[in-house]
Order: sequence, then C-alpha cells, then structure tokens
Amino acid sequence: MTDKKIYSLCEAVADVSYIAAKEKYRTEDSREMIAQFIELARDFEYMHRNIEWGVNSPLEYVDSIYHFTIFKINQ
Repeated sequence: MTDKKIYSLCEAVADVSYIAAKEKYRTEDSREMIAQFIELARDFEYMHRNIEWGVNSPLEYVDSIYHFTIFKINQ
C-alpha cells in the first residue's frame, strides 16, 4: 500500500469517526464501534477508488463521505 493510499484511508477513518460522533452515533462496545468506522472507511475508499477528487469527478469529497457515513450509520 502506498503512502498516498494509507493517508487516504486514515483520512477517511478520521472523517467517518468525526461525522458519526457529530451525529451522536454510539454502540455498546467502543472497540466494535471503531472496527465499524475502519470498515466503513475501507468501503468508502473501495467505492471511490477510481476517483481523483477535484480532477475526474464533479463530486466533492466532504459531501460524499458525509452522505455515505450518514447512510451507513442509519442502516
């Protein structure tokens, strides 16, 4: 995994965690919640693997990860 991909995944984990906390998302087990955030970030990164934000997509990264996270935590 390249440094760029590692950074992108870490950024996604941080953003998912921030959005979920802002929405007051909680689980009984904090370790399970963190595992969920990591898995959501992996899913987000996989779904958007061919997108270069601001280059080949009209979508904004912040809007995309926000809507993705809200959708997933409300399932």
